[in-house]
Amino acid sequence: MDRRDVVAAVFAAFIWGATFPISALALESTPPIFFTFLRFFCAALFVVTIARPRVSWWKLTLAGLLLGAGQYGLMFTSMAMGLPAGLASLLVHTQAFFTILIAMAVFSERLDGRAAFAVLLALAGLACLILDRSDASALEGIGLILLAALCGAGGNIVLKSMGQVDMLAVVVWMSLMSPIPLGILSLLLESNGDPLSLFAKVGWMTAFAVAYSALLATIVVFTIWGRLLVKYDASNVAPFFLLVPVFGISLSAVILGERLTTFQMTGAGLIFCGLALTLWPRSKRELEAG
Repeated sequence: MDRRDVVAAVFAAFIWGATFPISALALESTPPIFFTFLRFFCAALFVVTIARPRVSWWKLTLAGLLLGAGQYGLMFTSMAMGLPAGLASLLVHTQAFFTILIAMAVFSERLDGRAAFAVLLALAGLACLILDRSDASALEGIGLILLAALCGAGGNIVLKSMGQVDMLAVVVWMSLMSPIPLGILSLLLESNGDPLSLFAKVGWMTAFAVAYSALLATIVVFTIWGRLLVKYDASNVAPFFLLVPVFGISLSAVILGERLTTFQMTGAGLIFCGLALTLWPRSKRELEAG
């Protein structure tokens, strides 16, 4: 990759990583499902400027439900329950492991030695996090973020089935599918019978977080990733995804003052190593052997 594209990839990872502490600040006053609704409602507004991709409506709907309502709705709920934003930025990326397992079940792909070791590292890391956060509410937060990662993995499989498409257009148009179920769930679970009370909780921090998520974390980031994935092999771009939890954990420490315990640092390190093994390009010898 040339220097400009490396800078663009790092910049995209930074924007994405910063989404976690910024969203955590908004979730202090805004219900999580309603916050997710606002994010995807604003992202969906860009359909007036971006043509619909040549993708079937059912695939756009399924991707929107899994990646929008499922992944982000569950992720923000887990953060609202107390899961640190830095850990959330890492744990949601365990979708890479779920993607491997789904591919094994759906496409009968084999689990090679490297992938198996990566999964074992991640499981050991999760065990450390569970031992550190043994109270019920903390375990519920971890469970929800893992469900979010599972939804993300399912969404990734749907995106993969679309073939070579304009990813920015896909992201914008699939965002149309998330607000309705999110809005209904928020009214049922968060409004206490008063829909206007939800909007009354939207302060300047929530407005900033929604704008940041919709404009930068959605439009700008996916434009950059989409361009890089068209220009280069996925194996050259994928390692930059590892920077997202690095920035997420670092910025959460700076902005939110989060500090990880020894168990959390150990668990995060093991999961990160597993992700690195999963996403890092294979050598030519490994590819030939596989």
